[in-house]
Amino acid sequence: MATWELAAKARQDFADMIDGLSAQQLDEQSLCEEWTAKEVVAHLTSFVETGGFGLFTEMVKNRFDFTKVSAAMVDKRKDRSVADLTGSLRQHATKSAPLPTFPEELTVGDVAIHTQDVRRPLGLAGELDEKVLRTTLDFLTTHKHATTLVDRRPIEDVRLEATDLGWSFGDGPEITGTGEAIMMGLANRPVLDDLDGPGLANWKS
Repeated sequence: MATWELAAKARQDFADMIDGLSAQQLDEQSLCEEWTAKEVVAHLTSFVETGGFGLFTEMVKNRFDFTKVSAAMVDKRKDRSVADLTGSLRQHATKSAPLPTFPEELTVGDVAIHTQDVRRPLGLAGELDEKVLRTTLDFLTTHKHATTLVDRRPIEDVRLEATDLGWSFGDGPEITGTGEAIMMGLANRPVLDDLDGPGLANWKS
């Protein structure tokens, strides 16, 4: 049974980062094209405040289009104060996903990617917890539920090598970079300039 302790660590670190942002920074566009930094907070908070029945209800309303479900859940929360949102995220940091089929690692990865969605455009200092990053990389490259977050087809015939973690995956032409850059590349974020190697020719961003 998942303990959800690592997900809690990722959520709390995210909340700490957000609490240090100005109102102007919170209004900046994140790397997640649909949302500003504050709306990313609303997104992550929505999944600790919504139970299985509530999520199912939203899915029915939105014809099981998960993108529309996420947008609707954000719209319900985006006008709340940041302190309220991050307070809720901390209060429920160890809460499991509303659907039992969603493993802890999926939440860890979702929070890790969205943390960098906010941090990168703002040029913020700081790094992801190494265990959070390693868990996310392993999940994105091997777990059957990773397709919720990424399309793995571009990495089927390449080797990924994290230069700062001693982590690697796959066989074929190599793509090298920091673990964080590889994670964001897997999530189809515009980070190819932070990566190197002949395998990039096969990696469609």
